Amino acid sequence: MTEFPALTIRAAEAGDAAALAEMGNLPGVRHGTLRMPYDTQGRVERRLAARGANHFLVGVIEHPVGVQKVVAEGGLMPGQRRRSHVGEIFLIVHDDHVGRGYGKAILRALIDIADNWLGLRRLELDVNTDNRAAIHLYQGFGFEIEGTRRGDAMRDGGLIDSHVMGRLRAAPGAMPD
Repeated sequence: MTEFPALTIRAAEAGDAAALAEMGNLPGVRHGTLRMPYDTQGRVERRLAARGANHFLVGVIEHPVGVQKVVAEGGLMPGQRRRSHVGEIFLIVHDDHVGRGYGKAILRALIDIADNWLGLRRLELDVNTDNRAAIHLYQGFGFEIEGTRRGDAMRDGGLIDSHVMGRLRAAPGAMPD
């Protein structure tokens, strides 16, 4: 069994902007998400500065020892008004660190915030239909495919489909079906 560096999860900081922009521009990240190519550090800095009620987490490892490297990012964006019980989630993992459990750890932390700190009842996300690993991960945390949007996004000059996935949590004290 291969050992992977321990992951530390923390809130994203302004100083992470360069690493997040670099990670967002990786070919695998762009292919597996709806991100546009050539994101800039400035755009990431503005997103982090304007976070409002949003929660942005990063996963970092020491690589080499004493030097932190951002290998995953996740976000939880709570809804407003009549959708204040809903949170939207995104998750990305550095191309060189896929399959090591880092995305799972970030997702677990986001769900903990949603369930135990914000009391959100519904979480939702979009995922490309060909991103089987991500779909499997989300299903392992109780997300279900609720629908498919045909021709939803442009990728490599063609249209691709995406799934809408959701996870509902019973209200505290609710009677089971």
